[in-house]
Amino acid sequence: MSFIKEADFEKALIAELKTKGWEDKVLVSPSKEKLIQNWAEILFENNKSIDRLNNCPLTNSEMEQIIDKINNLRTPFKLNTFINGRNIQIKRDNPNDKLHYGKEVPLK
Repeated sequence: MSFIKEADFEKALIAELKTKGWEDKVLVSPSKEKLIQNWAEILFENNKSIDRLNNCPLTNSEMEQIIDKINNLRTPFKLNTFINGRNIQIKRDNPNDKLHYGKEVPLK
C-alpha cells in the first residue's frame, strides 16, 4: 500500500492500530507517555496469565526493557519480524509478582 498524502497514511495507521486494541483516547493528540502506557496495558492484557505476568502489570522499567530491545532492532526486516509475532523476554522487577520476580519471562 502506498500513500500520496501524509494524512491518508495517518488515517490508515490509526485504523490499523484500532484493530490491535489501541483506543481513540490515546490516538487523538497522544503524548509519548500515553502511547507507552496504552501499549503496556495491551501487553498486560495479552500476557497476564500465571506463566507470563502472573496478573501483575508491567513496571516502567520493564517497559523500558522492551523499548530498549526494539531500539536495537536496526533493520526493517528485524522490526517486521518482531511486529509480526515474535516473543520478547523481559526480566521481571515487579515485586508483586512473587512467582517471577527477578526471572525472565516471555511476552507475546
